[in-house]
Amino acid sequence: MGFTLQGFGPFLHWLTLGVLCVLPVLVAFALYKLGGLPGTIARGRGHPQAEAINVCGWMGVITIVLWPIAMVWAYLVPARSAHALGLSQSDANALVGKLQQASRRVEALESKLSAH
Repeated sequence: MGFTLQGFGPFLHWLTLGVLCVLPVLVAFALYKLGGLPGTIARGRGHPQAEAINVCGWMGVITIVLWPIAMVWAYLVPARSAHALGLSQSDANALVGKLQQASRRVEALESKLSAH
């Protein structure tokens, strides 16, 4: 006589019921974590557009296309702000002054070269 699963019938029914109850909860929890991940990363990195990234992450859970965009955006920091470069405002002003001075020197050199 061969092995049959008839003895496991009640156990398999309870196991199926358990999986059907637990699986939707796990899927909902995973979607919750994935939806908030880009916003959490952006806030942790001090991104100036963290709230927009958070909204994009949640919309990405729905549309699927926006979620990778939100992840990339969370890691990109706008290079124009002094905060993004880790500079204080006085350091940024000093760098702007040096850049203006260098621009004037380059213009002077170009005018000398064009005169010759």
